[in-house]
Amino acid sequence: MKYLLFSHGFGVKKDSRGMFTEIAESFPEYQSVMFGYNLVNEETNEVTVEPYSRQAISLENQIGNILKKDEDADITLLCHSQGCIIPCLINGINISRAILLAPPKIVGSNMRRKQNVSKGSDGSIRIPRKDGTVTIVTTDFIAELDKTVPIELYDRLSRTIETTMVIAKQDEILKDIDFSELADQIKIIEIDGDHNFTGKARKGLINLVLFFSLS
Repeated sequence: MKYLLFSHGFGVKKDSRGMFTEIAESFPEYQSVMFGYNLVNEETNEVTVEPYSRQAISLENQIGNILKKDEDADITLLCHSQGCIIPCLINGINISRAILLAPPKIVGSNMRRKQNVSKGSDGSIRIPRKDGTVTIVTTDFIAELDKTVPIELYDRLSRTIETTMVIAKQDEILKDIDFSELADQIKIIEIDGDHNFTGKARKGLINLVLFFSLS
């Protein structure tokens, strides 16, 4: 059976603000699997971001669960934003291919300088988001973030599985999206769209890029 496993980005819930749900509905021939990396408090609308290492364990467990049920599973991993980094941290990742949507080239703790950010007594950072949630960033996450070099990780991932990058030309979040130094085996596709491929870009993402990549 074919599976579409989703890896969401920073500080959002498992459906990536509805983007993953919309994509999943467009591929009924795939068994879609969504899960959350973060700790979500529905009462306070707070989302606590887990460190990359714990996110990698969560993803590895999801892959393991699929393979326990279906040892011949054909798994396509669809990642968005910082969720593109997580599969790169798993040694011997057992999937067929990875599609990285709006992957970051550089990550770092510049979030401390964002507007309206406040600091907790435990050193954590609280970031109000446009969707009404508050993202809580722990010191453990920041420590791992500052040591992460995405370019090196993408290269490593592409040595073992088929890897495709989809770059949003009008990305308002990621400013440096030149991946020309990446390994030749990574397929890079540029399309019009903002960081979340909203509006007309969403249809283009689904109909043009994903259909081509998943065929």
